[in-house]
Amino acid sequence: MVGMVTDSARETLKEQFRGIDEEEVLRFVPDRRRFAGIGPLLMGLFLLVLLPSVLNVVAYLFFLGGALAFGARYVLNAKVDVPEGYEGVLCRFGEPYENKETRNGRNWLFRFSDYIPYLVSKRDQVVDMHNANFTADYASIGISSQIVFQVVDAKKFIANTTPAGIMKSLNLYASYIALRIITSVEDARVKFSGRDSLDNIVAALNDHLSDDFGIEVTNVSMPSADNQILEDLEEIRTLLKEIDAMKEKRQVRLESAVKAVESELRTKRKQARRLTPELQQAKISLDTDITELVNEKRQEVLIEARRKLEEGASELDRDLANFRARLKKAISLQNSLEALKRNFELRTSKLKRRAFNLIGPDQVTVLGVSGIGTGVGLGMSKDVVKNILSDGSGPLVDEDPLTRAAG
Repeated sequence: MVGMVTDSARETLKEQFRGIDEEEVLRFVPDRRRFAGIGPLLMGLFLLVLLPSVLNVVAYLFFLGGALAFGARYVLNAKVDVPEGYEGVLCRFGEPYENKETRNGRNWLFRFSDYIPYLVSKRDQVVDMHNANFTADYASIGISSQIVFQVVDAKKFIANTTPAGIMKSLNLYASYIALRIITSVEDARVKFSGRDSLDNIVAALNDHLSDDFGIEVTNVSMPSADNQILEDLEEIRTLLKEIDAMKEKRQVRLESAVKAVESELRTKRKQARRLTPELQQAKISLDTDITELVNEKRQEVLIEARRKLEEGASELDRDLANFRARLKKAISLQNSLEALKRNFELRTSKLKRRAFNLIGPDQVTVLGVSGIGTGVGLGMSKDVVKNILSDGSGPLVDEDPLTRAAG
């Protein structure tokens, strides 16, 4: 109910003045008549009294200016145009006349007390409304209504209400009257869709508004009714229909799927029966190929193993022969140990001689005799050579001065 009332208030504020312009319903005509030209008239009268008759022309000029000012400010502004579709309200000092009427077109109002301050539209005015309430069985409903009214008594209208006020009054009385005729949610009148005119509501609104405000309601229609319970029931009914349709569709799909699977199984069985001899022949061929391949691989493995075994035996024979040769060589070396020692001494003496040649000078002086080379003492031992080359008391062998200078 709270949500429906909120929606009703929002829709009412948004739509009730849609298409209604207050200035078009009730126009205000300001009175622009002014008593102008009094100053020039008084000035002309003053000059007419004071000046001689020869200068009365000046006073007449002031009289003429005052008359022109009065005509421009009062006479020309004394006209009020009442267009077609409007009615002018003639007032005397702001109070409407009871019996006097205006006519469409231009009206001249030279009497200062009379004027037409308001123009009231005689056209049909449409008001959209949205009302929310609950029925006798506490069902929340919302009703959208369209009311067409026309101003028939302009004097009562401007005296007792305004365009905004008459719309609020219409909303109030229409809500009250429309909800009174709905007593139960099961009432067939809850749904007003398709009913172009509700004459009983028109008569009730005219009884309340016509005499007081000078308007006449010509038509009331209710294009839609918002009943949450009925909408929920309709939605549930729609969902149930959708569920039933989905069940039927699913059953049809399931049956078609079962038939398709059965057909596919029959087809595959036929194919299996047809392919059984081919499969048996293929199995025999496969067994034969596997047997041939195994025998071939077995022969290759045996040949490779025999080859590797022969290579290993030959390599072992070569290693054994090498070992025997080394053993014989070791035995022969052991038997010729003395010869090896002699060879070692010879090699040692060669190394000593080479070292002496590298260390000793090319020319030495021995006991004051120069020219003896490095060939002396080759058979001597290492200690004898050291004693000859150096002594504790001083060197016995002196180097050649030329050699020392070169060093």
